[in-house]
Amino acid sequence: MPALPRFSEHWLLLCGLALTRIIGWGSTYYAPAVLGNYLARDIGLSGEVVFGGITVLLVVGALVAPAIGRHLDSYGTRRSMCAGAVICALGLALLSFAQGPVSYLATWFVIGIGHAMTLANVGNVTVAQLTGERTRRIIGLMMLVTGLASSVFWPLTAALSAAYGWRTTLLVFAAIQIVIVLPIHLMIPARRVRLPAPGQPAATVAEEGRVPPAHRRATFWLVATAFSASGVVSWGLPLHLIGMMQSSGLSQATAVAIATLNGPATLAARLVDVVAGERLPVERVALVGLLLGPLACLLMAVAPGSAPVAIAFSCLFSAAMGVISVARATLPLSLFGRRGFATMLGQLTVPQNFAFATAPLLFAVLIERFGVSVTLVISAIVQLVALVAMLVLVRRLGAIESSSCP
Repeated sequence: MPALPRFSEHWLLLCGLALTRIIGWGSTYYAPAVLGNYLARDIGLSGEVVFGGITVLLVVGALVAPAIGRHLDSYGTRRSMCAGAVICALGLALLSFAQGPVSYLATWFVIGIGHAMTLANVGNVTVAQLTGERTRRIIGLMMLVTGLASSVFWPLTAALSAAYGWRTTLLVFAAIQIVIVLPIHLMIPARRVRLPAPGQPAATVAEEGRVPPAHRRATFWLVATAFSASGVVSWGLPLHLIGMMQSSGLSQATAVAIATLNGPATLAARLVDVVAGERLPVERVALVGLLLGPLACLLMAVAPGSAPVAIAFSCLFSAAMGVISVARATLPLSLFGRRGFATMLGQLTVPQNFAFATAPLLFAVLIERFGVSVTLVISAIVQLVALVAMLVLVRRLGAIESSSCP
């Protein structure tokens, strides 16, 4: 395995980056779920405003992602990730002084910029620039570890808030960005791995990608459609899952117990992809997830008040989303190559983040107006759109590869 030495060379940094992903997601994206009650009590924020901070984060990420992507391809990720850690620290510190809806949402604008400069796409680009041919497996491992962010930071946030208050908790999170995250980001090589110029003999499929320039525009929109449509459901439905099960007749204790299966099922699916995924093209692995998602929703729609059905739904849907989340990070790399990978991810972020940002409110409206069963059917239809887009993509890739064979 020629890429193994590169992994060995950077293993300490990769472990550090996995830690910073847990800290980054845990202290920003997952924190409002715990802090909501404190924010409502102390500064009178409604649940919509509290989680509106996440919407601001995602929209800001969509707006700045293309520019960040171009910067990463030109200069590497070190500058962006170091600056992002400082900006996240500033945003979290400002959030601790929030006095109402305006100041609260304004601080999420700052956090959103820092988040876009350090997490998600930027972390995946760092892995691609460091690890070469083993990028897919290592990104999968990173996402496997990132799945622990809520498990670590929900109880940590709750314990710190109960002991010292939510404002002090946010100041602690800001300090962690400076004391732990920033030093790890400073370990990233100042320059990215140099790739051969286009047309040079040293260029490989991994660097140039599997899609010729003439087919890239159509391929881009198929990928964007598949992952944006599936993302609307994966970012919207789980937030309302417990309430949906309760309104279908399950007790709160049963609904919560079933919902806790989401994490293990997601991690298990990501682990399977890490272990066995390299044997199959990533687009075919994504097809499995895009097929399981609508099947799970239709199953739940048929018998929403059944605990065994709810358990099956929770496991199947979470497994599907776990597979798709890894594919969302690795399929663009497979199709478009490492050259320009950051720019391509930045462009894909725009439709995806706007879709993700609308998802929580959209599902709240659907459930209120149409009920659980109809919402699940709509979810299945939206995911079928994603499945069709991926099927078309697979057919196009087959035709491209056939035409390139002598």
